[in-house]
Amino acid sequence: MTLLDFASLFLIAFVFVITPGPGTLAVFAKSMSQGFMPAFYLSLGMVLGDLMYLSVVLFSLDLFAEVITPLMDYVRILGGLYLVYLGYGAWNAHKVKLSSKARHKSNAKEFLTGLLISLTNPKVMIFYIAILPAFIDLSQVSLLYALEILATVGVGLIAGISAINITVGKIKQIFAKPGMDVRINKISGVIMMSVGVLLGLS
Repeated sequence: MTLLDFASLFLIAFVFVITPGPGTLAVFAKSMSQGFMPAFYLSLGMVLGDLMYLSVVLFSLDLFAEVITPLMDYVRILGGLYLVYLGYGAWNAHKVKLSSKARHKSNAKEFLTGLLISLTNPKVMIFYIAILPAFIDLSQVSLLYALEILATVGVGLIAGISAINITVGKIKQIFAKPGMDVRINKISGVIMMSVGVLLGLS
């Protein structure tokens, strides 16, 4: 690929990750209810999941089609149910205040939740299958070439999802008024539960 191709791939990854979907909504809800860092670790898990899908497309598409695809419906439903559970927990977190640090799971657990969201969303795989052939011949991908592609897409994803996280922080400042903490938690809970339903039905 040329430098222009890499730049285009970066922009595609950036736009892809900020387009409304399960991952975007999950980061929005997490950042709104618990702040930048929990959402950041959630985002890192999601990016890793996306890059794992991308690696499969680059190196072992046939294996994925034959072995993993038949199981994806079950994995997606379980992932959706888990997110509904997280949303229910956020809905009932009445004591979380916007003016203080919200209690949240460990960074490792946030990371694993993000990874789960990504890996249970097969549309990520479909996206890469549709986009990559426009840039590269999947039958002729060297290890170095693949690493360059993974790095480009990874940076694009992190840039896009960080932009969402930062934007939510600005939005929270507008709503940082007495009594708004409960509303924020309920909004975040509804969003997270919607992500779970969306993921389960996709």
